[in-house]
Amino acid sequence: MLIVCEGEVTEVEYFEGITRLYRAPTVKVECVGKGRDPLKTVNHALRLRENSEKAARSKRDSFLKIDHVWCVVDVDDHTTLDGALRLAKRNDVHLIVSNPCFEIWLLWHYQDFASQTNRFDLPKKLDGHIPGYSKKKAIPTGFPFGEAEHSAAKKRALCCDPQHDAPCRQGRNPSSNVWLAVEAVRGEGRKP
Repeated sequence: MLIVCEGEVTEVEYFEGITRLYRAPTVKVECVGKGRDPLKTVNHALRLRENSEKAARSKRDSFLKIDHVWCVVDVDDHTTLDGALRLAKRNDVHLIVSNPCFEIWLLWHYQDFASQTNRFDLPKKLDGHIPGYSKKKAIPTGFPFGEAEHSAAKKRALCCDPQHDAPCRQGRNPSSNVWLAVEAVRGEGRKP
């Protein structure tokens, strides 16, 4: 399983933490890099999957092949989101979309929040739970990764947008379907 994140710090740290929590060594987390957008994120993931297929064939090792690809992006102000959604659907890539940004998912680990917002205000709201978050944008050591917090965040996400229960869909503001990727990682961790 491959998770490609548009963001370079927060999303990567979050999914690395989830991967450790569920002991899912088959999950690889990558970032596309600064200044990227949803379409570049999906294209990068497709290249990585293609490279893994070539490596698996050339080395005759099916374990090198990436079976499931997930991309994690924000709505932000991106103009390429619609193209990314179409490309992901056509290529069996699970595109996870947070509106307006990934921080809404983090905030839902701590509190209810259902008002329309923007990518500038959410980091400030997280400062109340993660001191200094708006400056560092990093997941702290004590972040609540547990089942109870995940369940609460998922419930809050579905309360805000009950229709945002599948990949490759942009939900309303605020919304996030990150929980789908978390549950996929959990499933990888349970494999023998």
